[in-house]
Amino acid sequence: MKYFVILPILLLLQGCVYFNEDGISTKRYRDCTEYYDAQGKYHCECDENLIDYDQIDDKLLKGNE
Repeated sequence: MKYFVILPILLLLQGCVYFNEDGISTKRYRDCTEYYDAQGKYHCECDENLIDYDQIDDKLLKGNE
């Protein structure tokens, strides 16, 4: 039921809310900081999305059970 309320709000705020490849965010592109640490391991730290697509799938599946 929450999604029927959230979806119209997101559609009304299309200029402020963007659908990127990982989820729904207030920024068109995710600001990621990519770097290698002293041991040579790669790290990628990105800003949080408002909603990630995998969270939506999990909640929809739990709601149907």
